[in-house]
Amino acid sequence: MRPRREVGRGGRGTGVVLLLLTGLACVATAPAAAQILSPGKLAAPHAELEGIRNCTACHELGKRGTSPDRCLSCHALIETRIAADRGYHASIQRDCADCHQEHLGPDFDLRRLDEAAFQHGETGYALELSHGDVACRECHRAELIADPVVVRTLTEHGALGRTFLGLDQGCATCHADSDPHGDQFRDRSCADCHDAGTWTDPTAFAHERARFRLEGLHARVECAACHAEDRDPVPYRPVAFGSCADCHADPHAGRMSGACASCHSPTGWGALSSASLDGRFDHGRTAFPLVGAHAAADCVACHRPGRPPATELIRMRYLPGSAGATYPKPVATSCGSCHVDRHALPGSGDRWTACATCHTEARWAPSAYGVERHAASALPLTGAHAVTPCWACHLDPERGHDRFTLGLGATDCASCHALESPHDDLYADRACEVCHVTDAFDIVAFDHAGVDGGAQDTTCASCHRSEDPHSGEFPELGCAACHGTQAFVPVDARFDHGRSAFALDGAHREVPCASCHVTEQGERGPFTRYRPVGTDCVDCHGGGS
Repeated sequence: MRPRREVGRGGRGTGVVLLLLTGLACVATAPAAAQILSPGKLAAPHAELEGIRNCTACHELGKRGTSPDRCLSCHALIETRIAADRGYHASIQRDCADCHQEHLGPDFDLRRLDEAAFQHGETGYALELSHGDVACRECHRAELIADPVVVRTLTEHGALGRTFLGLDQGCATCHADSDPHGDQFRDRSCADCHDAGTWTDPTAFAHERARFRLEGLHARVECAACHAEDRDPVPYRPVAFGSCADCHADPHAGRMSGACASCHSPTGWGALSSASLDGRFDHGRTAFPLVGAHAAADCVACHRPGRPPATELIRMRYLPGSAGATYPKPVATSCGSCHVDRHALPGSGDRWTACATCHTEARWAPSAYGVERHAASALPLTGAHAVTPCWACHLDPERGHDRFTLGLGATDCASCHALESPHDDLYADRACEVCHVTDAFDIVAFDHAGVDGGAQDTTCASCHRSEDPHSGEFPELGCAACHGTQAFVPVDARFDHGRSAFALDGAHREVPCASCHVTEQGERGPFTRYRPVGTDCVDCHGGGS
């Protein structure tokens, strides 16, 4: 009850009170007259205040209209929100009667809310994007009211289904049953990632605020690659990311020690830091351990980004997809994967034997194929051959080492010495070893013993045709008629000048041969004239007598 105001006699207040009492008395005795004081029936929510005795519940004596303070004395929920500067009524600062008019009958709606024109932003919660298309009662439902005071108070008055109070601004107030994340984000607000637009497009989410920042190529990965969309709910957290192996299979199959980040970075799996590898990378843990000369080679000699290195001796190929890496992975299944085979058989494109047969990784040259190995081949090295450098036989400046295979299997001298033969094609039908030995070419092993006259004359001509100093002067005679096998010059004692056309008598015996047999120029070159020579005195001595 409110305390009654005391008034004195004769004052203005007394008259008003008497008039009011008189009026009330009249109302009590004459209902028709009461309508003069009451503008009309109250709305249904205020029906309990109907009657002249309850006028002061809303009106102050001597003042027109209603008293906002008296309205709020009943509507404590609104009063509390205004005091806290929250909600629609705190923002408009108007008298209650400006919007909520009474005495218009029990069926009159005190709120007269125009949903289409209502500015929801004045409540402190603006309807943005898709929220602007939602009908009021889709959100303002009794079952969604979260404020316990509102629920308790309005339930007592049977008004819980009519109120617009009590909702929480959190998304879960309306969308608790449609949360696709389960319990993953109970400690976070939906607005941290989503807005009222497209739910599936978390425009407010920034992965750099997450525990795992997306850097380099990770920023290009589709969300579903890490957050499997075929699971319900889609796992966003916790997601294991303590090590690269949580997501990536180990391409090294455990052969590498240390963390992946010690060599790799998210800028690209193949983009490696050379500084991080120096002195730390153990190539022995790979499928290609570095041994011998390979261990001393620069990394870039085999791993060059982009195009593989290519020289006269090196032809490399990279595994598909690795050419753009800092250290592209070469195809290395055999020596021929990287090294040009200088010994391949002409036209075959194939190697004739394994590289390891002659070479080692310690160093490419000299070859491990030595004299002992050569002794077991088809051409054992004897004499001067045994001390001849390999390159003297097996190096061709124009074709590299092709001569290792061009003469492979050949054991005859002409295979190597055809261009060095002093005999041209004179002895093409005879093997060099018939006359020569490997100790030295000028050591002739041919034994003329037993070669003497008769049919043997033909033997001399068959070998010495190009050495005939007589330019065909003695076609009917064999060499053995004058020469022996011990030496071609001087003429063997078997030559008898008496058997010639001019026997030597007297002083002629002392004359040197060259005095009569002079050198002339023939078709084949210089030769000594032995016949025909004049036998008359004047042929040599001149004179007419």
